[in-house]
Amino acid sequence: MAVPRYCIHLTNSEFESSDESDFPSLDSACRSAIMGATKVLSEAIVKGAVSVAVEIEVHEGDQLLARKVVSLNVADLSGGDRTRF
Repeated sequence: MAVPRYCIHLTNSEFESSDESDFPSLDSACRSAIMGATKVLSEAIVKGAVSVAVEIEVHEGDQLLARKVVSLNVADLSGGDRTRF
């Protein structure tokens, strides 16, 4: 049985990236895409961004199978808000 080949496309206002790989399922392709997006976003946060997002699309051939957005924000709580997370 052949393993499906998915194309993962990541994009935001700063970059665009595509990768085609074999994954055992759509769920595993989406998890891989989310991991890649979080790495890109964390690098942007370390460089000083306070709010960033990446759009993820997962395709099999010409068919769009999943579309998601991953975002990361930094909130400054030093203004007296003592809320604990």
